Amino acid sequence: MVDIENFELAPMPRIVYGSGAISDLSAYAKELGVQALLVTGRGSLRRSGRLDEIVDSLQATNFRVTVFEGVEPEPTLSTVERGRQVLRENQCDLVITIGGGSVMDVGKAIAGLANEPGSVAQHHCGRPLSAAALPIIAAPTTSGTGSEVTPVLVLTDPDRGIKASIRDDRLVAKIALLDPELTLTLPPRPTADAGLDAFTQALEAYTSIGANFITDTWALEAIARIGSSLRQAYHQGDDLTARENMSLGSVLAGMALASAGLGLVHGLAHPIGYAYQLPHGQACAILLPYVIKFNIEVSQARYATAARVLGISKNSGDAEAAEALHRWVSELCDELEASASLSELGATEDDFDSIIAAAMKSGSAKHNPRPVTEGNLRELLREML
Repeated sequence: MVDIENFELAPMPRIVYGSGAISDLSAYAKELGVQALLVTGRGSLRRSGRLDEIVDSLQATNFRVTVFEGVEPEPTLSTVERGRQVLRENQCDLVITIGGGSVMDVGKAIAGLANEPGSVAQHHCGRPLSAAALPIIAAPTTSGTGSEVTPVLVLTDPDRGIKASIRDDRLVAKIALLDPELTLTLPPRPTADAGLDAFTQALEAYTSIGANFITDTWALEAIARIGSSLRQAYHQGDDLTARENMSLGSVLAGMALASAGLGLVHGLAHPIGYAYQLPHGQACAILLPYVIKFNIEVSQARYATAARVLGISKNSGDAEAAEALHRWVSELCDELEASASLSELGATEDDFDSIIAAAMKSGSAKHNPRPVTEGNLRELLREML
């Protein structure tokens, strides 16, 4: 029997998984409320016809629905404030959020701050939540952030020029409704960006200093499922088996990161993504090969295990297997057209001070397996440049 150190797991929602699971949304909604604010994005759900189907199915059971559309890819505080206003005007008692990670985060913010007297900006600056949140049903249409199972959301404040997170257990959805069929029409570019984010989250949760026996199990399964299916989902988006593996991998990565924390990729991804207007998944993809190399001496055994789970280095020693993982990740990012140097993004060394300052404040950087200092972070950014 292997000794297991003490650990604590973050709260999780009730998870409902299966192709076609969205058809049962009305039954779950009626368990939690009578008037829902349905939060979604800029039109893909409506264009696919899914939004009308979902609203009709809810209304057919006499459930009242107000639709809040137009959530942008990098959501701002003002979007959440508008959503809070719509929710209050319509006296909604439940938030249903259907979309990608940004939509999930906005829906969680609206529900989590529904009864807070202060502004979204105050909480984005660090004011703790104090009031009860409204219940949330989260149904992802991408396989990426895992936001449907985490107590974390990420918002951008253009006035302060920052992208930062709010974390509170009240932000955890009551029900995460995982229907891989909702991801079948996702185009290749967002499939790649979301999938690379999920893979990075799984790998960082596995190597985080906060990892434990349970999160390791989730993270390794996520690495295996995403690693075996992301290319197929990117090249052949209507492959339901690949989409199912991506959906499961994404939610497992989200469960792992919620308890284990992440690492330096995510510590840097927010300031770099904001500075150069990158999708979060692409920022992760650009950073991941460099951060693996940065961590490889202290995380060699864990990187080697990840490589073996992926089937890319079954019989070699840890050093060779860890290097094989680094090569495999670099080649994957190249194939999915997600690689770039910082100079190609328009960065110069003049940008480093603000990036380093933001990263050093990040909880993700503090969970990195190799201690992060301003000095070694500056060296890493120079290498990326």
